[in-house]
Amino acid sequence: MDIQILEPNAVSWEAYKKLRLKALKEEPQAFATQFKTEINTPDEEWEKRLKQYRDGKSDWMFFASNGLELVGMLGAYQTDKDKRQSSANIIAMFVSTEARGKGVSKLLMIRLLDRLTKSFVTKVKLQVNKDQVAALKLYQSFGFKITGKENIILGDGKSHTEYDLEKELEL
Repeated sequence: MDIQILEPNAVSWEAYKKLRLKALKEEPQAFATQFKTEINTPDEEWEKRLKQYRDGKSDWMFFASNGLELVGMLGAYQTDKDKRQSSANIIAMFVSTEARGKGVSKLLMIRLLDRLTKSFVTKVKLQVNKDQVAALKLYQSFGFKITGKENIILGDGKSHTEYDLEKELEL
């Protein structure tokens, strides 16, 4: 497997849409968004989302590819409040089944944290379903600490406990 980490400019909105829908369908318990909602999202909205990631001002996304096929993604965003606090929220971690166990998620996280640091972000936050044990271990291996938990309805329509995690970044 020849994994490369790609910037959003190297990815089409169609490929992004395909990967995102695959993630929501295969791992609904890992996302707040439901497949049945996103499948009906107009193509213009997918194009708009990818354009925001390409601009890279307060929305970031990286993709992992194996040859011509996208096999993973990881992103982050900032609200206005986050900008004032120099923080960002990590979202949308997904690695396709066939690419798991090959270090793809680590490569994505390294690239994202590097970009966030270069964007003067000093704190990153994320939420993870407590049942996503591999994801939780990955985040903890990068120094994320659990700061809280809450019950939330996720993409599978069921209530899950999600951990809140945070990590300080050094500029």
